[in-house]
Amino acid sequence: MITELSILITIFFILALGTIIGIAYLASGKMIKPPRRKGEWTPKDLGHQYENIEIRTKDGIILRGWLVKGNKDKTVVLIHGYTSSRWDEGYMKQALSILARNGYNVAVFDMRAHGASTGEFTTLGYRESEDVMQIIDWLEERNLASRLGLMGFSMGGAITLIVSSLDPRVKASVADSPYIDIRNSGMRWVRRVKGVMGMLLRISYPLIVWFTARRAGIRPENLVMYNFAEKIKIPLLIVAGARDDLVSPDEIKKFYDLARRSNEKVELWLTSSAHVSSIIDYPEEYEKRIIGFFERWL
Repeated sequence: MITELSILITIFFILALGTIIGIAYLASGKMIKPPRRKGEWTPKDLGHQYENIEIRTKDGIILRGWLVKGNKDKTVVLIHGYTSSRWDEGYMKQALSILARNGYNVAVFDMRAHGASTGEFTTLGYRESEDVMQIIDWLEERNLASRLGLMGFSMGGAITLIVSSLDPRVKASVADSPYIDIRNSGMRWVRRVKGVMGMLLRISYPLIVWFTARRAGIRPENLVMYNFAEKIKIPLLIVAGARDDLVSPDEIKKFYDLARRSNEKVELWLTSSAHVSSIIDYPEEYEKRIIGFFERWL
C-alpha cells in the first residue's frame, strides 16, 4: 500500500512539474512573439503629409514606419509599447497628432516583431534600444537630428530611458509609464490572468522569465531602469499613473529620486490614470505639458 501510494505521489509530482514546465515554455513563446497589431489609418487621416520609411538594422531586421515633417527644426522619435504598434489608437495616434500639429518632425516606427516590421522575437527593449539609435543615425543623415527628442510609452518609455543614457544626440526625452524592472512588470502582467490559468502562470513565473531570457537572448537584469537613472544627464519628463497595474508608482518614484541625484532637469508628472492612459484622461493638460517641455529643451 505504501509503495503504491509513493508511486502515485511520484507520478503526480512528475505530471505537475511537466505541466508547469510546459506552461512556462508556451507562455515565454507568447511573450517574445507578441500579436502584430496593424491598422488602416495614416498621418494623412490626421491632416499631415508623411513618408513611408524602412530602415534595416545591423542584424537584418527591417523597421517600417512613418516620417511626418513639420515646420520646425525639432524632431521627436515616437516609440510604442509592448504588443502595440504605430497604429495604436489609445496613445500613439494622440501623441503623433499632438507633436505634428505643433510643427515637430515626427519619426514613428514599429519595433522589431511588432506591427509591420520584421523580426521573429521582441527583446523587450534590449535590442530595440540599439534599433532606436539606428533610427537616429538615419535621421542624422537627413539633417533631422540636430534638435532631437524621444517620447516613449511603456516598453517604449523604458527604451527612451536607456537610449537617453547612452546617446548624446538626444537632447530631451519624455517617458510615459516606463517599466522600471521588466521582471516585476512581467509578474503584474501575469496577475491580469484570472482563474486556474492565472494561478499556474504565477507558479511558473520564474521559469517563464528563464525561458524568455534564453529564447530572446537577453539578461533581465540588463532591463532594470535603476541601472540607467544616474546616467541620464538630459532634461527628462516622466509621466506615470497612480492606478497603473503594470508599473508601480513606488518604482517610478524611486527611479525619479535616483535620477534627480545627478540631474535637476528630471521632472515627474503623476496622474490618477491607469497604464499609458494619462494622454486619454487629461488630453489638454497632456499636450500643454509635453509641448511646453519640448519647447523649453529642444
